[in-house]
Amino acid sequence: MDRNAVAAVLAGGTNSRMGADKATLDIDGEAFLDRIVRTLDERFDVVLVCGGARAPAGTVLVPDPEPGGGPLAGVAGACAAAEGRDVFVTAVDMPLLDLDVIDSIAAPLLSYTQARIARVSGRPQPLCGLYGGGLGPLVADVLDSADRSMMAFLRRVPHLTLVDVPEGPLRNINTPEDYASLSVLAWETGTSSREPRQNGWENLSSPQ
Repeated sequence: MDRNAVAAVLAGGTNSRMGADKATLDIDGEAFLDRIVRTLDERFDVVLVCGGARAPAGTVLVPDPEPGGGPLAGVAGACAAAEGRDVFVTAVDMPLLDLDVIDSIAAPLLSYTQARIARVSGRPQPLCGLYGGGLGPLVADVLDSADRSMMAFLRRVPHLTLVDVPEGPLRNINTPEDYASLSVLAWETGTSSREPRQNGWENLSSPQ
């Protein structure tokens, strides 16, 4: 485990596909943001919440340096706030993130310009990754370019390591349909003791 690292939850964005603030959606009565922070607290002494409207007790709220700049802007804010420490990045719409995945990703890095990210079924998952403390200038440079995507950033990381992880803990909840599926799965598997209709997803409407 990288004891030099801080954790960052990307909680900004417009939530246009969900039609509601994903940070406040709940699973078994616990908001996504609170659930993720509780998990991260077991491994990191500092947890940053980048973007979004609130920071749970014990975390630090970090405004996006460029609102509307996408996930990379959140990573830029996290790198700046980390002040040279490595940053474990995850997103608020991954409420099933678990300690096994964190432990597989957050081993100490060999270089300040290294990144180690999750890979699911052959696809890189840049919003579950550990980024070296020396990557801040590169993040800022890519954010100032025409292509601000996380993948554009990854292509320029000097030392990139991919770690295969199972899909379940990184299930991404972007739409009301995703949320409904998550609620049903949690109920059927016993992860949640609440019936799906009690989670409130039926009140969410897809964007027009």
